Amino acid sequence: MRASFRRYTIVAAGLVALCFAKATGAKAAPAAQATKAAPAALRGSGQAKATPQTADGHPDLSGFYNLGDVYSGDVKDEKPGQHVVVRSADGSVFFDYGGANAGTEQVGTKVPQTVNGKVNLLDRTCESCEEPPYKPEFMAKAKAIGEVMHGDTSPEDPQYECKPYGVPRGSLRGGGGYAMQIVQNADVVAFLYEDRPGPYFRIVYLNGQHPKDLDPSYYGHSIGHWEGDTLVVDVVGLNDDTWLGSGTVGPKLAMMHSDQLHVVERWTRAGNVLNYEATVEDPVMFTKPWVMTPRQTQIAAAGDYIRPTMCVPFDKNHLVKEDETPYISSSGGSGEGAAEATTVAAPAKVPNIAGNWNVQIYSTIDGVVNQKWAIKQDGKRFTGTVKAKNGDLPLEGMLDGSFLEATVTDGQQKYNIRATVVAKDIDGTIKMNRNEFRFAAKENQ
Repeated sequence: MRASFRRYTIVAAGLVALCFAKATGAKAAPAAQATKAAPAALRGSGQAKATPQTADGHPDLSGFYNLGDVYSGDVKDEKPGQHVVVRSADGSVFFDYGGANAGTEQVGTKVPQTVNGKVNLLDRTCESCEEPPYKPEFMAKAKAIGEVMHGDTSPEDPQYECKPYGVPRGSLRGGGGYAMQIVQNADVVAFLYEDRPGPYFRIVYLNGQHPKDLDPSYYGHSIGHWEGDTLVVDVVGLNDDTWLGSGTVGPKLAMMHSDQLHVVERWTRAGNVLNYEATVEDPVMFTKPWVMTPRQTQIAAAGDYIRPTMCVPFDKNHLVKEDETPYISSSGGSGEGAAEATTVAAPAKVPNIAGNWNVQIYSTIDGVVNQKWAIKQDGKRFTGTVKAKNGDLPLEGMLDGSFLEATVTDGQQKYNIRATVVAKDIDGTIKMNRNEFRFAAKENQ
């Protein structure tokens, strides 16, 4: 698997080099044709900047796109919602779990975004978006999964196996990460994404044809043409191993699809804002075409650039349902398929967690923090000691099947732990004041 990721990364780098080589080799457009003025109605807004043009007169989609007012690089000032979130009494500084610059001024799943010169709430998980028009039997299946989801997580979601997001789920935001690079010339438009399962890419062949004998794949085969200032992309040859949305992309019930999926995308750039629209057809699972709610992204802040992001499938075994019972028992068993996964009963057996544990806490000011936990257990109850940088701290908690709740007392403060136990692993979160950090523990054999 590692060799495959390395090969794909090299190919993507080569594509960037190829596209730039062709672009720089083309005859430069006259200054008067290099950009296209925005309509008067957009002047003075975030879209009022002129839209760059290529030598052949089409909008130039090239650039690094990110939500610059949400993820704005490494800021220097300690501003709420950007870099430093909380500075504790002992001097520790904690970062936002969603990333050093992931804004905390969030309303549910929505975050502030500036579009058309106005600040509105970006519907990150598309809670208000149009759901796919599934046939009754497939809608029932999607609802069965959605009803037990804790937030936006489900072990049925292919992303927890580090599978690519596919189209249309990963088209604009890279599956929720928002960051992508577009490189364009007269023959192809290359989309390079900063997201799991690792750096991946799509190629849109301009004025091309789909092959007759096409093997299905995660991103299929894309051909494009221009309709005025809009790039229209036709995508076929998609396998059925991806979801349409849900998770961090949404809408919630946009899940399974067949290998007969057909997607028509429309990409329109106005100034620094890129608009994405798509119509999705699935004659096997849909009653009619699904017209997706339009989405937008924008050119990133100056100096920001694409970075590799890798996926390691550690999370799936530790997901819990809406009622906070685990999908997977402490013995490691789980249901087969979506219907079975939603009906797995909470395990009655209480796992044995007595012993010494090596613990790693992620996303702190010091990076990964290492601790040692010594636990004694009496049935469902347990007590223990946490060896931390400021001394030994008492730990006590309860087990409800494989679900663990505990408290660490640090002077006047109490840190709340919620986790699941799977075999010799404990994985969950530690909440310190307003901040919650992921941790992973392994028993010291």
